[in-house]
Amino acid sequence: MQIVKQAYAQTQAWSDISEGCVNNGTATIQGIGCMLANVFSIALTALGIAGFIMIIYAAFNMMIMGGNSQATEKSKNTITMAVVGIILALSSFIIVNLISDFTGLEVIKNFTIPGSAKNW
Repeated sequence: MQIVKQAYAQTQAWSDISEGCVNNGTATIQGIGCMLANVFSIALTALGIAGFIMIIYAAFNMMIMGGNSQATEKSKNTITMAVVGIILALSSFIIVNLISDFTGLEVIKNFTIPGSAKNW
C-alpha cells in the first residue's frame, strides 16, 4: 500500500523562454545574453532598493542626531552618495537601452525570468 504520491519538481516545461535562448530544448550561445539581461535586471532593482533604504536610514539618523553637527554632516553625505548611486544605476539602464536601439539587439531589453511570464 502506497499512501504518499510521487511529487515532481517541475510538472510542465517552461513555455515563455525567449526563442533566441533555447533551440530544441538546449541552451544556445544567445542564452548567455539572456542570462546577462536577467542579472542586469535584478541588479538594477537591487541597487534602487538599496539606494532608497540608504536615503531613509540617513534621513532617520539626521532627525535623531539633529544637534550633533558632525553626525548631521555624515547623514547629508550618505544621502548625497545614495542619490549619486541611484543616478548612476539609472544612467546604466539608459545606456543599455541606447546600445540596444543602435545595434538592434533586443534581447538586452527583454528582462524576463523563465517561468514567470513577466517582462521587467
